[in-house]
Amino acid sequence: MSDNVPPSEAAPEQGVPGNIDADNIPGGSLDGGGTPDGSDLQEPGGNGSKPDHVLLQSASIDLDNDGINEQIEVVRIDMMQNETGAATLVEGRLLISGGGAERQVVFCTKENDPSELLNRIEFEDLDGDGATDIFIVIPGYGASFNYSNYFIYSYIKDISHSFSSDNTLADFINSFEFSYTRGGSLLTVTNQTYGFSADILIEEAEEQEAPEEIMRQYAYGTWIDPVSVDISEDSRLALVKNRSAAEIKLPLPVFGMATVNMIAEIDLFYRIDSNFEPVLKRCEIIDFAGGDKIKAGSFEVETGGT
Repeated sequence: MSDNVPPSEAAPEQGVPGNIDADNIPGGSLDGGGTPDGSDLQEPGGNGSKPDHVLLQSASIDLDNDGINEQIEVVRIDMMQNETGAATLVEGRLLISGGGAERQVVFCTKENDPSELLNRIEFEDLDGDGATDIFIVIPGYGASFNYSNYFIYSYIKDISHSFSSDNTLADFINSFEFSYTRGGSLLTVTNQTYGFSADILIEEAEEQEAPEEIMRQYAYGTWIDPVSVDISEDSRLALVKNRSAAEIKLPLPVFGMATVNMIAEIDLFYRIDSNFEPVLKRCEIIDFAGGDKIKAGSFEVETGGT
């Protein structure tokens, strides 16, 4: 689900491990994990009791562009435990102190989930307002693949946004169609909404004298999974920094008839607008033919196909 909410309300339901990008802290510093020092953690509802908590990461960085660093702690809180003492419900929170006040921002909640709460935290101006924002990658484990979601937070606007999947993404994925040309081994990916098409090579069909039956199966059985799977080291959810604006890269797998047969990926690139909401800007199709990754085509979402 994708939500843009005040940080006190909602957070992602999925998550995975935790590092701060040490090369991306303008004018700040970071520390590793441990036990929170002097943090006044409260149970939701403010009953004054302290749940079990562990410091995962900490950093000192200017989040509101006033020249004074805020102190940031990323903590894990065990909200519920079973009879053996193992945590069954855990929560990830950002504790941000500055100007004599502290904010607590829930970025992740997991129930009976062994995965970590985060695998990366970065600091970048995401929406172009001149202030540094927080970007967190939250991992999760699936039956066949690991996947990632993200959480972003604007300290100066006090707005957060969490992403796992949503109807808008599903509708966009459903606008793609697959077809083939008789006698060939190329699977054509088409999006008529944006006037786009590209070809994916099906190696299995190349080896056949009469590839039509295989190509028919691919045309009807290929699908795009609207989940950001960790496809490879360079094909996973990430913050991409360029000269114009930061983008969030969301890779989606293209499966040919079975999840053991990933034939391509679709990379979606989002930018954060002035309302602190992600807006899809462009789409790239990557073909996995021959064990290599080849860019088969791309198009701008707002301006049509290229």
